[in-house]
Amino acid sequence: MQILDIIAFVEAEHFRLGIGGFYPTRIKRTFLIKLVTTFTYFITFSQVASVVNYARSTTDVTKLSEIFLFSMTQVAFINKIINFHINSNKLAVLDQQLAQDMFTHVNLTELKIGKDAFNSCQNVVRVYLTTCFGVTLLYGLVPLLENITTGGKNYPFPGKFPFNPDNYYPLIFGGEVLAVAVSAWINGSMDCLFTKHTVIATTLCTILCEKITQLLENTKDNHMVYDRIRHCIIYYNEIIKYTSNIEGIFSYGILIQFLCSGIVICLTGFQLLVVSDEHGQIGLLLVYLICMMFQLVLYCWYGHNLMEESNRITRACYIVKWEEINVSNRKMLIMIMERAKKSLAIQAMGIFRLNLATLMTILRSSYSFFAVLQQIYKK
Repeated sequence: MQILDIIAFVEAEHFRLGIGGFYPTRIKRTFLIKLVTTFTYFITFSQVASVVNYARSTTDVTKLSEIFLFSMTQVAFINKIINFHINSNKLAVLDQQLAQDMFTHVNLTELKIGKDAFNSCQNVVRVYLTTCFGVTLLYGLVPLLENITTGGKNYPFPGKFPFNPDNYYPLIFGGEVLAVAVSAWINGSMDCLFTKHTVIATTLCTILCEKITQLLENTKDNHMVYDRIRHCIIYYNEIIKYTSNIEGIFSYGILIQFLCSGIVICLTGFQLLVVSDEHGQIGLLLVYLICMMFQLVLYCWYGHNLMEESNRITRACYIVKWEEINVSNRKMLIMIMERAKKSLAIQAMGIFRLNLATLMTILRSSYSFFAVLQQIYKK
C-alpha cells in the first residue's frame, strides 16, 4: 500500500489563513495573531465606511458605479470572512476525515489518480492567485502613475474622511492598498481552500469508482467480494459526510459571493466603457474582471466535476460482472447504485447548485444588468 498525503495538498491554504487567525492551525492563537485578526476586520470595515460615505456626496454615475463595484466586492468578502471565522473550528473535522486510513492508504493506481488530480488543481490555483496579485499590484500602481502625469494626489479608491486625507497621503494611500492586499490574500485563500476540498471529494469519488470496478480482481470468492463491497459502502458514506461538511462550512459564503459577483462583473464591464485609458485604468479593470470571472469558474467548474464524477458510481457498478457473484452481494451493489442516483453536489444554502448551468445563469444576468446600465448612461 502507498500513502496519499491529502492534508499536504491544502497545507498552503491552512498556513495563509492561519497567519490571520482564521484557521485552527498548530500555531497557538497568541496575542499577535489575535491582533492581526482584529486589524484585518478594522481595515476592511474602515475602507468600506469611507467609500460609502463618499457615495453620499456625489451624483457622478461613473464614480457611483466604481464605488458600488468596490462595495459589493467588500460586502462579499466581509460576509465570507465572518462566516469562515464562525465555522473555523469545523474545519478540523474535515482534516480528521481526510486523515482516515481508508483515504490515505491506497494502491499505485489510486495514488496516481490522486496525484494527477491534485497537481492539475494546484496549477489552476496558482493562475488564480496570480490574478489576485495582479489586481493588488495594479490598484497601487495606477494611482501612482496618475500622480506622476497630473502632479496630484490620487488614491486607489475614492473616499470621504472626517479630515483632509492629503495631509496624511502616504498613510491613507498605504492603508487603501493594504486593504486590497488583505482582501486578496484572505479571500483568495478561502476560494482556493474550497476549490481544493471540492477536488479532493471528486478524487475520492474517482477512487471509489476504481474500487468498484476492481471488485472481482484476482478473486471470485463471495466472502472476499462481500468484504470489498462493504468497504466501498463505508468509503462512499464517508465521502457523503465529507461533502456535506464542505457545504455546511462554505454554503453561506458561496451564496453571498455569487449574488455580489453578478453585480461586480456587470459594473466592471460598465467601467470599461466609461473610463479613459490615460493612466492604465482599462488594464486594471480587465485584470479585475478576469479575476472575478476566474473566481466564479473555480466554484462552478469543480462543483460540476464533483457532480459528474459522483454520477459515474452507478456506471461503475454496471461494469462489474455482477452475474458472477451471489444474490447477497448483488443486493449490496444495488444499494450503492440507488444511493448514487442522487448526485453529490455543493449547494448554496439550498438555493442553487455549483455547476456550469449556474455559471451561465450568472453571466447572462450580469450581461442583462450591464445592457440596462449602458442604456441609462447613454440617455
